[in-house]
Amino acid sequence: MTRPAAAVLALALAAPAAAEDQGASRHGPFEWREKWLLAQPRLTLPPLSPDTLGDGVTVVRLDLDWGNDLGWSQPSPGEGSRERRFLVDGEHRSLGVEIRHGLGERLDVGLSVPIEWRGGGVLDGVIDWFHGFTRRLGLPDNGRRSFARGLLRVEGRDEAGESLAWDGRRGAGLGRVEALGRWSPRPARAGARGGVALVARLALPSGSGPFDAKGLAVGGQLVAARPLGTAWEAYLGVGGTLEGDDRRGDVRYRRARAQGFLTAERRFGRRWSAVAQTAAASRLVTNLARYPALEWYLSLGARLNLDSGTTIEAAFTENIANQQATTDFGVQIGVSRRFGR
Repeated sequence: MTRPAAAVLALALAAPAAAEDQGASRHGPFEWREKWLLAQPRLTLPPLSPDTLGDGVTVVRLDLDWGNDLGWSQPSPGEGSRERRFLVDGEHRSLGVEIRHGLGERLDVGLSVPIEWRGGGVLDGVIDWFHGFTRRLGLPDNGRRSFARGLLRVEGRDEAGESLAWDGRRGAGLGRVEALGRWSPRPARAGARGGVALVARLALPSGSGPFDAKGLAVGGQLVAARPLGTAWEAYLGVGGTLEGDDRRGDVRYRRARAQGFLTAERRFGRRWSAVAQTAAASRLVTNLARYPALEWYLSLGARLNLDSGTTIEAAFTENIANQQATTDFGVQIGVSRRFGR
């Protein structure tokens, strides 16, 4: 991470602790999923708290992810390069609905249904403006202004120089429905002293239209939380996924991937908290020439918890390493409602 990026992270979270933090409970990481164009059809593991819901408690969550994707490998940015190894250019939007329910104090289960979209989008000009600001902070710029705007395209060659065709196309459709199970050795009420949980996911081949999927995918995580004083909480998770297929058109995917996250939550009283989060994953694509082996993101945002049981959160995501295999800039908004005790 660059020094200016670290400074932004520190400013977002640093503040004196309020006395009422003693009574505030933790709420967990941003449950953000990678939606990079090439990763849309694959199972990814969102950061998650180890705290189970509790017996009979139900949570309904709605989340929106909107991001701009640009990655390239060629001698210099811009159109018309004869030595282009790959180019990923487009925009994604995702609307997800998830329901979770507590089966006892130590186990909860859930079902997630996403609606996905991809296309040329409208954010290319916004990204130019945003990077005009972030360049002053020392954050990298991926050369968006050097490429044509409003297009959806994935072009690539393998190490031998042969062209590869990607079968993705613009449009909307149902994504992969996921089933979730989370088990903790401690009851939910003990979570304030730290916690650990095992999380299992199963993704079904339920996609439609441009997002049709082949085969099942499974994933597992070990997630943990630890309090850092009265106002801070740290979360850590490691895990992996295994896919039933390894191709989209000519593009070949790594079937097994490692994924992990680290999150810091800073509470400001009973209602507000700020969250800083970094997430990384191992190689996604195996046969595009010079395609990076690591994906690494930084997310910053805030959360508001209402007495009604409603939680509202908003964050933005920026790539901090290996820009050519990660979303250039994305915004996430989530609303959840808790029912039961």
